[in-house]
Amino acid sequence: MKPVIGITCFHDWAEQRHRQNDTYINAVNKAGGLPVLLPCLTAEEADLGAHLDLVHGLLVAGGPDADPVFFGEEPEEGLGNVNPCMDAYEIPIITMALKRDMPILGICRGEQMLNIAAGGSVIQHLPAAVRRALKHQQSAPRSCVTHSIEVAAGTLLSRVLTTGPMRVNSFHHQAVGRVARGFYVSAVAPDGVVEAIESIEHKFALGVQWHPECMWDSTPNFDSLFAAFVAACRHYGHIS
Repeated sequence: MKPVIGITCFHDWAEQRHRQNDTYINAVNKAGGLPVLLPCLTAEEADLGAHLDLVHGLLVAGGPDADPVFFGEEPEEGLGNVNPCMDAYEIPIITMALKRDMPILGICRGEQMLNIAAGGSVIQHLPAAVRRALKHQQSAPRSCVTHSIEVAAGTLLSRVLTTGPMRVNSFHHQAVGRVARGFYVSAVAPDGVVEAIESIEHKFALGVQWHPECMWDSTPNFDSLFAAFVAACRHYGHIS
């Protein structure tokens, strides 16, 4: 039996449809998980719990900007599109998953939403907040790495990937700001932008700012990250 991995969806409010990129599905499938898509149709606690009852792990995918009201700020110049439906679904379901100690992997927006759900904040627009910021919105193909990060020693991320410098792809103009209590930074870019956070209180609650799923069929890749996540989900579900 494969562990079932719930992947959050992008909600297109203009077209009134949910969708998700094949890359997330392929990366989870390649790692031995069974991917299922979770639409953000409800914020009812019982329904959120029912969604989590269906899966052994939660992958919070990329998407639009988070509404700053959820971390106590007013919208700043440079804030992009927000989606109330996604925010209203993802924050409480992440909170519920953390209470269950269910494995969570947040990617790009997903990392930021993990931080918000745990009580942290987000930098609304990097060019306005970070002096001499790197180009975090690359023009290269999505599977290409374009800037370096430094992975901290002794972290879950270092055990899954490596300690020290490595290179990642980059498609964001926001990033983790105030790190939530119970989490710490496990990777940073040369300009100081947070590239990964992880919980010190949960077995596997990890967020990365780059898009490892876009490299699922490339060399190099981040197969080991998805393999570790799926393994944690297998252990959570007591799947042999």
